[in-house]
Amino acid sequence: MRPTLPSLLIVTVLVATFPTGVSALAEETSADKTAVGEDVLYSRDIAPILRRNCVACHREKQAEGGLSLETTKAILVGGESGSLLVAANPDESLLLARAIDDDDPMPPEDNSVGAKRLTLEELDLVKRWILQGAELDDDSATMIQWQPIPETFRSSYSLATSPDNRLVAVGHANRVELADAQTGTLTATLVDDGLSPPGVADVDVIQAIAFSPTADRIATAGYKTVRVWKRESVPTTTPPALASAVGNVASSPDQNSLAIVNAIGDVEIWDVAAEQKKSVIPSQGKIADLDWRSAERLTIGYESGDLRVFSVTDAALIGQARLDHPIARVSQNPDGRFIASLGSDAQSQASVLRLFEELQPKPLQTLDAIKDATAICFVDSGTLAVGTNSGNVVLVDVANDKITSKLEHGAPVGAIAVNRSSTAIASGDHVGGVKLWNAKDATTLHTMVGDSQSRLKITTLDQDIKREESWLQSLGGKTDELKKLLEKEDAALAKVTETRQKAEQELGEKTKQRDDTAGKIKETEAKIAQAMAQIEQLTESVAGMEALIVKNDGEIKQIAEELKPLEEQAATAASNLQAAQAKADEAMRALDAAKKTATDIAAKLTEKKNQSAAIQKTSTETAAKLTKSKTEQAEATKQVEAENAALAKQREMLAANEKEVETKQADLAEREQALVTAKKTRDQAADNLPRHQETIRSRNNQLVDLKHQLAAIQAAQSKWPAVATIAFTPDDAELAAVDVQGNVRTFATASGQPLDRFQAATLPQTDGGAKAILLNNRQLVICDGRRAPRAVSMNHHWVLENVIGGIDSELISDRVTALDFRGDGEAIAIGSGVPSRSGQVMIVSASSGAVLRQFESVHSDSVLCVRFSPGGEILASAAADKTIRLLKIDTGEVVGSLDGHTHHVLSVAWKRDGRLIASGSADGTIKTWNVETGQQIRTIGGFPDEVTAVEFWNDSPQVVSSCADGQIRVHDTNNGGQVRAAGAAGDFLFATGISADGTRVFSAGQKGVVNVWETESLKSVGTW
Repeated sequence: MRPTLPSLLIVTVLVATFPTGVSALAEETSADKTAVGEDVLYSRDIAPILRRNCVACHREKQAEGGLSLETTKAILVGGESGSLLVAANPDESLLLARAIDDDDPMPPEDNSVGAKRLTLEELDLVKRWILQGAELDDDSATMIQWQPIPETFRSSYSLATSPDNRLVAVGHANRVELADAQTGTLTATLVDDGLSPPGVADVDVIQAIAFSPTADRIATAGYKTVRVWKRESVPTTTPPALASAVGNVASSPDQNSLAIVNAIGDVEIWDVAAEQKKSVIPSQGKIADLDWRSAERLTIGYESGDLRVFSVTDAALIGQARLDHPIARVSQNPDGRFIASLGSDAQSQASVLRLFEELQPKPLQTLDAIKDATAICFVDSGTLAVGTNSGNVVLVDVANDKITSKLEHGAPVGAIAVNRSSTAIASGDHVGGVKLWNAKDATTLHTMVGDSQSRLKITTLDQDIKREESWLQSLGGKTDELKKLLEKEDAALAKVTETRQKAEQELGEKTKQRDDTAGKIKETEAKIAQAMAQIEQLTESVAGMEALIVKNDGEIKQIAEELKPLEEQAATAASNLQAAQAKADEAMRALDAAKKTATDIAAKLTEKKNQSAAIQKTSTETAAKLTKSKTEQAEATKQVEAENAALAKQREMLAANEKEVETKQADLAEREQALVTAKKTRDQAADNLPRHQETIRSRNNQLVDLKHQLAAIQAAQSKWPAVATIAFTPDDAELAAVDVQGNVRTFATASGQPLDRFQAATLPQTDGGAKAILLNNRQLVICDGRRAPRAVSMNHHWVLENVIGGIDSELISDRVTALDFRGDGEAIAIGSGVPSRSGQVMIVSASSGAVLRQFESVHSDSVLCVRFSPGGEILASAAADKTIRLLKIDTGEVVGSLDGHTHHVLSVAWKRDGRLIASGSADGTIKTWNVETGQQIRTIGGFPDEVTAVEFWNDSPQVVSSCADGQIRVHDTNNGGQVRAAGAAGDFLFATGISADGTRVFSAGQKGVVNVWETESLKSVGTW
């Protein structure tokens, strides 16, 4: 919420439901006024309590618990927990139950909207209201009933300066006053006649004011309403003195009296203010011209060639002269001593100039030598100005018959005029040009061309051209940068591609190494397994052979043991055989038995010996095999140990290879991502260049078009219709140039700047017969001697052209707190929103009020400032949600989000080049932002209070800001340094503006006065 609201709400008294989050100060409750026993009304007593403490969280767009308390209809509906009210039964009514619940209080203690628990008095009111039936008033309870803001309340929350450098519009509460930008003089008040009390522009305090770029419209912001005011010429009322006029007119030196020619040729002398005819000079022929430069004398030139001077007091003839040619124009000097006439020679058609002194011919060689005179006018008592077709204004000293100066106008002069103080001469030519000369030294003061609208358009086009040239210069410098960037990205992509390929190759090599090692490990493991099987087989074989050897050894021993008794028996048998042989006879039988036994035993012994030998052989062979097997077993064991060692190394190598492969895979993945990124960056760089070149092409075409527009307007300025006559205002501050097509252009004599343009009837091509007179009431009387004079009012008034939205309209959600016209003046940006709930930004037609574009959900709080970019393609919106959004007008999209302020953003300003934004915030800082990148450039601190307004000073990088502490400060955005400062002591400044020419700063605030400083020095000019 803007800082303006607390003061505002003191005087904007609301006595009914106001669902837009307005502070309780704006309304009057009766919690302490409703006596016990008196009826309690919802609209008077209950609704204000709900608004203060409940509606912030229970409203249409944020209905917590499904409950809205904004309207009587919503209250009847209830929420997710059911009905709120049970008539006559407070104990069963959820509204009261939640309000008194200490365990789960409503509103919660830690709420963020400042809501407070109901007081005992408020709870008593709610309870009594329910007991009385909980009746809900009609919907008028939700309408705002506005009370007049006292005229004594003059605080200013809005201010705007006109682009033509002429006006300052200031809001004083709900009134809008227009003051002259140079003097502070009140020139107009914006009044909606449909409002009460009279004299106001809105029922609410004016929060924003904006001038159209052409200075002919003003938009003002009120509650849910925008009013558009248009500047129009005051309808002309023909003065009674001109009612009977049919020919030329002359005014007295003081502009209070008029001499007119009526239908029968009489000259009537009128008191303009009194609207009374004072005297009549009877007709004496067809009048060509009148001149009333001398206060008491009226000079009349007749087409017949007669020249007469009359007393304006009694219409008596003072004197006369007769010429030998018709008279077209006459002019007398201020004291009436000299009279000059301009006519033409019937045969040669050359101009004829004559001078009379006290009505006696005074031949002058200087005048006789001028044959192409087109206009005459006395500058002072002794100097006659003569306009010529050769493009000069000749100044003649009539007393001494010499030319004192020749003003080289440069084109055929058709009209000349002298201001009342005789210090300046104006000359107008046949191509619409006007020049102002210093009458004393004959120097050119100003060359006046065009009109106010074309001048404003030229100024705008100049700024647009500078902006586009600045962009193109910047863009041109970036072309090489983008090319170099593309080359750099190409090189980077190539390098990344090479690195990626290298990583891929290294990964392949490491993967092959890993796979080779894994293969070798498999081979080694197979060898080890084969060796282990061989060792196992040999071990079993050795064990078998060792067992066989042991067995054989046992058997050999057993046979040896068995051989011993057999050998003994064999020996005994042999002995017995010998004995038996001796006893052959006797022992024949025994011998045979013994032989048989010996043979058997010998066979057994041989068998055993053979068996033993065989076993011995087997043992020997087995021992040899055992030795071989043990050798082979030892060798196999050594091989297993070697293979195991190799396997361990291979496994270590495999682990290292796996790790390297993982590293190379990760590296390759990084290189792949780097390649993707590099390709994307390179593609972006490649795309940037044609996009950049397209931007250059588009902006260059736009620049060419702007230059063509400028050239066309400048050419048109030099081709206006011929100037027929010129007149100065009575105060010499302005001059009016009237051309033959009836265009009336006014210029400021001090600056030469065009001011206004009006339309009158067309005049005949310049022949010296047209005349214009400006009366004190700024009525321009134009005559050409052939038709009735026309009166054109040079006054303006502001009329209400259009009302957008309205109190009862749903178009605008709440107070309008921000306004801005687009560069062409045809569209207006509006910023509004329900405080703490939503922000609203829309663009409407200035003439019809039709909504052209709406930007939804770009802010979550009231929009406090909207500003179109200098080119009009972007709208910057700033809000109480601490953000700034850049909105593209044609597409409706958000193209930039400038986030960084920590409090409400109160003001936004664009630098004229459209590339820099400055923002002022309630956080006591100014921030600057790069529009192209959306990046914050600088934060300017040191403000003791909120920065309420910020404006760029012309094309410079300096910004002027106002602060709630009453100070105006100028900072350089290049370095953030404070350049100068000035103060409005004791004031809270809300609004600030800089004059169109950048020379003055205007600021207003709580005191309601306008403070004026010179921008260059911040020297005070005064207060209005």
